Amino acid sequence: MVENNVYNAKRSLGEESALWRPPEHPWVKLNTDGSWLTGSCAMGMGGAIRDWTGMWRGGVLAGHGDALRAELLALEDGLSLCWEGGFRKVRCECDCLGAVTLFQERLTHRDYLHNHYDVIRRIKRMLARDWVVYVSHISREINSVAHTPANWGVRNIGSNVFWRSPQEFVLLPLGRDSMS
Repeated sequence: MVENNVYNAKRSLGEESALWRPPEHPWVKLNTDGSWLTGSCAMGMGGAIRDWTGMWRGGVLAGHGDALRAELLALEDGLSLCWEGGFRKVRCECDCLGAVTLFQERLTHRDYLHNHYDVIRRIKRMLARDWVVYVSHISREINSVAHTPANWGVRNIGSNVFWRSPQEFVLLPLGRDSMS
């Protein structure tokens, strides 16, 4: 399921709060982000999984491609990590509206023409599994915990890392979120 209409309604009214909120019990929240350097085509992806108490449950990072591919791969890796972790109720937040809207539309006979059809198809197959996943669009300000490792990944190409605990450079945005 993809929800975006509430975000857009609040955004147009200027009511959006730039605070991260934990999901309700027993859900987890997956925040994903991609980062891309135009000149070098270097790409970084980051994701953070946190539970209803805001506790870090895992993070992911990898790289190479373009901006949209970075966002999509971050989403795919994060969802895969949630599935493998046994989480079956997931609220996924992404600051790339282009990535989120790809999952609002039904498959068409022309989907195979998309540059990133391979990743889109894999994500749609994941979303069809026996679990509940809401994918929604949020502002970059709310997504700083996922943006920080994505930004790190674009500068440390060749890394594909899973963190069981947050790295030192993620602690500041994680701490800001816990105070919101």
